[in-house]
Parts: sequence; C-alpha cells; structure tokens
Amino acid sequence: MIKGILFDWHGVLVESNGKNDERIKEIYSKLLQNTATEDEVIEIVTAYEKYEPLWEILPLLKKHFKLCVVNNGPRATYNYWDEYFGYSKFMDFINSEVEGVEKPQPEIYKIACERLGVNADEVIYMDDNFGFPEETEKLNMKFIHWDSTESGFNKFKDYLNNNTEIKIS
Repeated sequence: MIKGILFDWHGVLVESNGKNDERIKEIYSKLLQNTATEDEVIEIVTAYEKYEPLWEILPLLKKHFKLCVVNNGPRATYNYWDEYFGYSKFMDFINSEVEGVEKPQPEIYKIACERLGVNADEVIYMDDNFGFPEETEKLNMKFIHWDSTESGFNKFKDYLNNNTEIKIS
C-alpha cells in the first residue's frame, strides 16, 4: 500500500522557463563556490515555473499520502523555493546539501522516508534522471521516470489510478 510520494524538484515539480539558461548555469557555478549573491539566488529561483498539472492535484494527494521533495541542490536556494513556490503547504523538503548526502545514495531516500514516517516499500519516487532507479528499487520503492513532464505525469496518474483508491483524470 502506497503511503508516501517522493518528488524530485527540478524536472518534476518545477521546470525551467527557458529564459537565460546560460545565465542560470553561470549562477549555479557561483552557488557551488558559495559566491552567489542573494539577488542571483532569487534569479535562479524565478527562472523556474510550477508544473501546473501536478501542483493542481497536490491538495488531493496531501489528503491521502505523505509528500516530500528529495533534491540535490545548493543550500542557498532551499528557503527561497518555499517563499516563491509555497511547497511547505503540501510537503516536506529534503535538501542534499543540508542533509550531507546526495541522490542516488540510499541514505537520502531513507532520511525522506523516516521524516515522513513511512517504509521505503510504501513509497513512489519520481525523478527526471533515469540514473536513480537502481538505488530506489534496491529499497523496494516504486520508481516513475519523468522522461518529460507530460509523459511522467501520465505515468504517475496511471499508477495512482491502477494501484490506489485515488482516481485522477
């Protein structure tokens, strides 16, 4: 029985708006060196948009499942994601730099499951990086690859419709 859902952040819950991609890469490099300004951090955060079809069903998902983001990302962006997108209304957020462990190391998924109070075999994990399913499958998590936002979302809906009491059209 599925009790929890883990989401990747970039490519699942949010996607690039496609503006200034080179500038964003430059700022990410500065973030990794801890030299980015607050304005640059905000510039990165605002370069992303919610994947609306998924955000529209988060209230329904929250009623039935425990939800959490598992993100490999710089600590500097962590609080801004919530300020700009308001994810904390729906879910917890595990940040790799804050936790000191990155995907695909199994420890980060274990931290997320522990935080949610669920077992790994009770979890769906979604990521746009196809390199991560091995570790999640070793933990007996259900992995859904988001090869594109639309395709991933359709696979997710199909899984929920066929394996849970939740029905999403």
